[in-house]
Amino acid sequence: MTDQEFAKIIQLITKSTGIIPRDSHTTGIKNYVEKREEEISSETKAVSYFDFLSTDTNEMRNLIDYSTVNETYFFREEAQFDVLKNKVFPVLAEMCGKKIKIWSAASSSGEEIYSLYLLAKSMGICTDCIASDINRRMLSACEAGVYKKKALRTVDGAKFHNLLEDFMDADGNLSIPDEIRANVEKKRINLAKLLDYPKGQHLVFVRNVFIYFSSDMKKRILEKIVAESLVPGGYLFVSMNEVASLDKTILPEQLEKMSDGKVFYFRKKNKEDVWNKISKL
Repeated sequence: MTDQEFAKIIQLITKSTGIIPRDSHTTGIKNYVEKREEEISSETKAVSYFDFLSTDTNEMRNLIDYSTVNETYFFREEAQFDVLKNKVFPVLAEMCGKKIKIWSAASSSGEEIYSLYLLAKSMGICTDCIASDINRRMLSACEAGVYKKKALRTVDGAKFHNLLEDFMDADGNLSIPDEIRANVEKKRINLAKLLDYPKGQHLVFVRNVFIYFSSDMKKRILEKIVAESLVPGGYLFVSMNEVASLDKTILPEQLEKMSDGKVFYFRKKNKEDVWNKISKL
């Protein structure tokens, strides 16, 4: 496979997912492609891997599964969960009165959505939770709810590890019980296609995914989330290292940037915000 042929495959991944793989990730993708090309060539003879992708939908899905980055762990970016506990969840509980709807929009293997669910539950807050990802293997892992010890970090997130103690074995591995997993809906959603976004959400987490998108794709995804997914007064969290890349040229007008110490996040404005602004003119 030539460099030009591999470049065409990377372009196809970007076209299908919006993801622009970093140089550090392309090595793994290339290894997978070369392995599959050898396997396919032995079956189909002279067909190139790129041509095979164009005619085999399932192979394209497999390539996407192996092209996405899926490292995560429970209560990642602990400071954000502090803000949720001390500010956001109490505000949403008062605003909603019943259940808080939560969407983990790049949920990977599920550690994020279960972290959100367990924190809310520990506060006596009922939730409707959705975990979505483009990667089918990761959604299957989320459904299974079985995690190795490495899904916990000794520093980041450690403040909330007590919420996981009931599910840990002697070796530190975790198994999320059926009654919790049943309360999380799993959906395959390709954010870049701008389709099937959940509606009426009070809290949306879409972390560690914008770093792989172009500015235009970031803008379009945010506009879709704000227009169709977030309720007025709802909150959006991205990874703390992604906030700086979401400037005024990308953020929808209805989304206001908020902060609590060093933690920045976003809130969708409501009619009261607009009225207060007008009254000050």
